[in-house]
Amino acid sequence: MLTLGIDTSGDVCAVALLDGDDPERAAVRFQAEIAVPRAHGRRLAPLVGQAFEHVGRGVGELALVAVAAGPGSYTGLRIGMSTAKGLALATGCALAAVPTLQALAATARQPGVVVAVLPSRRGEVYAAAYCNNGSAVPDETLPPAPLAVGAVADWMPAGAAVGGPGAAALELDAPRAEMRASGVAVARIGIARWRATGGDDPATSEPLYLKPVAVTRPRGILGA
Repeated sequence: MLTLGIDTSGDVCAVALLDGDDPERAAVRFQAEIAVPRAHGRRLAPLVGQAFEHVGRGVGELALVAVAAGPGSYTGLRIGMSTAKGLALATGCALAAVPTLQALAATARQPGVVVAVLPSRRGEVYAAAYCNNGSAVPDETLPPAPLAVGAVADWMPAGAAVGGPGAAALELDAPRAEMRASGVAVARIGIARWRATGGDDPATSEPLYLKPVAVTRPRGILGA
């Protein structure tokens, strides 16, 4: 079983190809992360093509595409989700929408409760708490939520380690955990979700934004 994992929810474009139907034991055949902000639109498709070329397999052999579905960057989430949906509809493979913060938490090496954090608008972050139990799929302790930076300390579980791209904005007396965008983590969680539910409907799946999208009205020629 060939699974493609995609994460374009932040500044990193992460892609991985895994072979196997067990989320714990599936073999990593390809893994790459490109840290070029605002470049997912031109980086993702070539990177996916390189992944299949590297393993000598065709896209028609894809059984599952797993995508980081949010929260995260509005544009990044749209690029990742539209690519995953297009692959699912074109090849007939299954689709698994994976919570971005759960995939981040899965890359932490610390056991116990960890809080994964992503940056949001100024003065805010997205955060969720998970229990790392040694498996590829961390158990959710607190669901993803948009929070003011100053509110995280009262929200998070006592003794939890904190990590992720948004953690630098937090002034907390808490252990730090290294977390990163990973197509491998997305793929492993996607396999587990597919085994549990059969996957998500490509026709109706949408990113998880958590907050309304901020839209700026374009200014007229004379600044009106």
